[in-house]
Amino acid sequence: MRYIGNKTKLLPFLRSAIARLGIAPGVVHDAFAGTAAVGRALKSAGWVVHSSDLMTYSYVMQRAYVVASSVDSFDELAKADAGIRGVFTERGLAAPHRSIIGAGRAIPLEPTDASATRLTAVAEHLAAGVAPNDGFFAKNFGPAGGRMYFTDENARRIDAARMTLHDWRRRGLLADDTFYILLAAVLEGADRVANTAGVYAAYIKQWQPNALRPLAVVAERPIGTVARCVAHQADAAQVAETLGPIDMLYVDPPYNTRQYAGYYHVPELIARGWFDDDVKLRGKTGLIADEEQKSAWCSRRDAPDALRGLLAATGACHVLVSYNTEGVIGDKSLRSILADAAVDGRVKRFTQRYKRYRADSDREGRRYKGDEVRELLYYARLR
Repeated sequence: MRYIGNKTKLLPFLRSAIARLGIAPGVVHDAFAGTAAVGRALKSAGWVVHSSDLMTYSYVMQRAYVVASSVDSFDELAKADAGIRGVFTERGLAAPHRSIIGAGRAIPLEPTDASATRLTAVAEHLAAGVAPNDGFFAKNFGPAGGRMYFTDENARRIDAARMTLHDWRRRGLLADDTFYILLAAVLEGADRVANTAGVYAAYIKQWQPNALRPLAVVAERPIGTVARCVAHQADAAQVAETLGPIDMLYVDPPYNTRQYAGYYHVPELIARGWFDDDVKLRGKTGLIADEEQKSAWCSRRDAPDALRGLLAATGACHVLVSYNTEGVIGDKSLRSILADAAVDGRVKRFTQRYKRYRADSDREGRRYKGDEVRELLYYARLR
């Protein structure tokens, strides 16, 4: 997913820093999960991950990429849904699925080839096999609704996919892990055909080539683990207090004054699911009420105290803070706050240059400072 601050390309830098610091895998709190790229990487490396974020779409991705360890057999879904049954029969996937059971419970393992193939088939059915629906997104975020975030066809398919998913879940035809894996795939698919420059603060007035492609839903196989990771849709400091002693806190907060609730309201609405007619959208871009999801980390005045509060709340032995050279907390201030919290008063900093994320081009009144910024990764031992 196109996302401000996405760490996917910087994962080797993060892994290298953790290795150089000699921090062995344990329990980690990924305090600002976003698209869950870091939480997923840490889980793959053997960490037990507790991830948190205020946004619903982030919670969906955390559940799909960090928490989920197994997928459904889809046997119950195939029995109840003729469309899925037909897809399985057509692809030779209709043979009964054998569950792996032990000690009276299902053991979370890497999905078998059969279950992974069925997952792919169900995801593709959601994109193209369900009848398009004139629902909330068709009425509000396509040309028929006066906005050009999606073509009318893609908006109707997004409605069909998300409403079908919620109906399956309501009827008990999908386990939670599988539901979130598929909903995350719908979110990612919608983002790939969104008529935006990467954020949803505005839509583009002419159709981009990507927006004219048909919606595709591609579900990813989960990472199988025995230890259960946990997702939280809550304030980072509140989650930190509940976790107690852990090995590491990873902090990747907003760097600038742009509130994510306003920049990603469309994925937020897809993630929330069913809607009544009383959902109120405002303005040309269809913004939603977001006061509870506004972050103090986006304020030059409030961000330093927010960092102090998180460090006071956590029971972590180690803290890593991702930031960059254009953040609202300056380097000197950030070092000082970390040094005050550190057991020995020492702070290490790692740096990595990377290409700047651009949501638009230079224009009058808007000039980027350059094509590159420096990613800063700060480390302190807290206890």
